[in-house]
Amino acid sequence: MRQIPLLLTVSFLLSRAIAQPIDSLILEAYQNNPQLKSFDYQIQATGFRASSSSAWPAPTFGIEFSQIPSNSTNILNDAISDNISISQMFMLGGKLSAMSEMEKRKGRVLEQNQGSFQVQLRAKIKMNYYQLWLLDRQIEVQKRTLSLLLELVQNMQSHVMINRMRQADLYTIQAEVASEKAKLNEMNSHRSNLQNAMNSLLGRNDFTQFIKTDSALSANTALLSEFKLSEQVKQANPSLIAMDRMKEMNEAEMSVANRELFPDVMLQAMVMRMPNGMILTGGPRSTEMIQQSVAGMAMQKTDWMYGVMASITLPFAPWSSVRSTAKADEMRSTNLSIEAEKNTMQREMIASLRTALNKYATADTLVSQYQSDILPLTHESAEAQTVAYQTGQVPITTVLDSRRMELMKQDDYLMILMDRQMALVEIEMMVGTPLQ
Repeated sequence: MRQIPLLLTVSFLLSRAIAQPIDSLILEAYQNNPQLKSFDYQIQATGFRASSSSAWPAPTFGIEFSQIPSNSTNILNDAISDNISISQMFMLGGKLSAMSEMEKRKGRVLEQNQGSFQVQLRAKIKMNYYQLWLLDRQIEVQKRTLSLLLELVQNMQSHVMINRMRQADLYTIQAEVASEKAKLNEMNSHRSNLQNAMNSLLGRNDFTQFIKTDSALSANTALLSEFKLSEQVKQANPSLIAMDRMKEMNEAEMSVANRELFPDVMLQAMVMRMPNGMILTGGPRSTEMIQQSVAGMAMQKTDWMYGVMASITLPFAPWSSVRSTAKADEMRSTNLSIEAEKNTMQREMIASLRTALNKYATADTLVSQYQSDILPLTHESAEAQTVAYQTGQVPITTVLDSRRMELMKQDDYLMILMDRQMALVEIEMMVGTPLQ
């Protein structure tokens, strides 16, 4: 009898909680799931990388004090020349735009990976939700069965007291009541574990939040056309689209590799200050300056000069061009590999789609059979056995067996309903979008 408070608590929660539609749970998961947030940040990061890749290389600024006497501390005026230079590398052939485009296409791959994760997350939430739904309905059936057995025990107790029924039959029913209570407690424990997993998928920090499922499940078969769904698999599945985006990214990287064969140009400008004049220039004036310098006399003039330099890389040289051409060939082979892998995955998805459609059709047919024939007949059989026992025609074990059979058929019916919904989830996973 210790289990009664637990059962009352669960019953109270079920009665007070408001059923939350599965679509609202999915939206909650999209907002709170940390992995989806991680994808958002990664996509933002690719945008920043695309911006940084399109920027020009940093210019170079240099200062040089050339040929300072070892016994001098005045580096500004005793140097032969003070040089100030600035240089800039120019990457030709559209290399920067190609690298930026490659980073953007990486972001598109991440967007499809995020969509693929959303498909998997949505499927997990639905599967857990339908398992919770099944347990809720099984708990309801179990409670109704337990209520009937308790009512039967109360009726039998009065009959046993006046010797109209056997004490052994009463004990049999009481043992059945204890067994059903144990099963109910086990169901509640299993439900608690499933709810914890569900709260984790939803990104909730409070794992004590109760999730109540809808009492009925709806299944729309209007759009279950194999041809249309197969086309949707090819066109809308994020995993397949991600492979196309990977090929586009590799093509962009191939373009970058090809553009590496274009040369880069570096331009440099230099200003030179000669505080002691141009002492290395030939002529009488230079000779006089040298003599003055030897005599320790101050120079009479500071000279200024400038220089301009241009350099160009030669990446198309035979011994270096293979670095670019081999990279392009690598990306081309990688795309062929991705295309073959995509074709394999597409065939597997369509095969899984056909299996899920067949599973759905089978479950839908069984649901109709259970609703029209199996459940009504099983219930009528159990009622007839109860009446037969009351008139002394059959033993109590026959009544219990018939009730167990009715309970088992109800459980089978609920399982088939869940299987039908699970088949829809599998179809949605292959299609990549929810079925409207």
